Amino acid sequence: MTMTTIAILCVGDELLDGRISDQNARHLTAASQNRPWKIVEIRTVGDDQQQICDALRALGAAQVVVVSGGLGPTDDDVTRRAAARFGGVNLVEDPSVLKQLKRRFADRKRTFSENNRRQAQFPQHCTILPTEVGTAAGFRMKRDDTDYYFFPGVPSEFRWFTDTYLPGATEANQQYRKRLFFFGRGESDLESALGDIPRRAEEQGIKIGFRADLPLLEIALSGDDEDDGRYLERRIRATIGPWLVAEDDESFSARTGRRLIEDSATVCVAESCTAGLLGAKLTEASGSSRYFEEGYLTYANRAKERLLGVDTDILESHGAVSPQVAAQMALGARERSGATYALAVSGIAGPTGGTPQKPVGTVDFALATPEGVLVRRDHYLGRNRHQVRLLSVHRALALLLWRLEDRLIGEHRVYGPFDDDEVRQGIDVDVTSH
Repeated sequence: MTMTTIAILCVGDELLDGRISDQNARHLTAASQNRPWKIVEIRTVGDDQQQICDALRALGAAQVVVVSGGLGPTDDDVTRRAAARFGGVNLVEDPSVLKQLKRRFADRKRTFSENNRRQAQFPQHCTILPTEVGTAAGFRMKRDDTDYYFFPGVPSEFRWFTDTYLPGATEANQQYRKRLFFFGRGESDLESALGDIPRRAEEQGIKIGFRADLPLLEIALSGDDEDDGRYLERRIRATIGPWLVAEDDESFSARTGRRLIEDSATVCVAESCTAGLLGAKLTEASGSSRYFEEGYLTYANRAKERLLGVDTDILESHGAVSPQVAAQMALGARERSGATYALAVSGIAGPTGGTPQKPVGTVDFALATPEGVLVRRDHYLGRNRHQVRLLSVHRALALLLWRLEDRLIGEHRVYGPFDDDEVRQGIDVDVTSH
């Protein structure tokens, strides 16, 4: 299959000063995994005509240049003017687009102002690309051997335009491609564990790429020969498969939810330091009402006692951040909700609250199951508050997934299962070695 080379130009001061992060280039690169597209370059420039023109010129070696952003009605939306300047033509108003624009404003009971007319202006001789989303139409220009596509920067609109107008958008890429996501081991650690697999991949013409995106590590395989690709995939699974948490387009939480549904099981959560983030993660996949029962947000000790039945003496003797309290939180949540499983998290996210015995980043986890309660402690030292909470959410989710898939419990220093009486009495477990 012939591949189309694509360069991406993202326009907007807000992308350069950190107000927002780019989603459009990321969407297009992800979509290219299943399309006959080869992304060759990505650039970001501000809302400046000269910068845009220079970038358009520099990216002209690609067969297609996709431009995102700057098609709105305000003064800083200069992309259409830069496109006209780059093409050496004038901007002209299109009556049909203007009429459609006014009708759309009227349908939404919004006032049409004069600056909105700018969205009906296009470089002469370009091909206008009508929209069914938003207000801004896109357009296409040809210069030398390159097609330039100009799309709105709003992510939902950009995705609609790329899926509708880019050449090859409806074609499936027949190359072998696989994306595997892992949690619980570092990038260098996983790569070392793979041994000679990367070398074998190179010899067989299979590209293997690593991408760390805290807290997950992605390994992507691609190549022309599906048999070679699947052979290497099997070797990777055999080597580091126990840390696998997601594949291709199925997310970590979606995989966990699917496993719960397959087992006709349900889950609830009891959260302290994660403050609802774990429940949000478990329910981000569509259909989560089939397996998620309820959540307890017990930040204060009295909430742990009142809502989950955590023993006051255990709180005082061991502290809120302890495997004993996490275990009682999980057991209490499971008993009260009637769920098959209950996850509990209690930790010190920081930047304050740490002690020499329990420094910032100390987090205790518990998973209550029909067979008993499993506990674990992690130390996320040197991490900021956001990272501690993010890692904690994924660790809790991993404990549940690995339990559902019957793997890694012992290897990950998870203690248990402790029976209900042991948990109520305050289990004695040494977690100092974690």
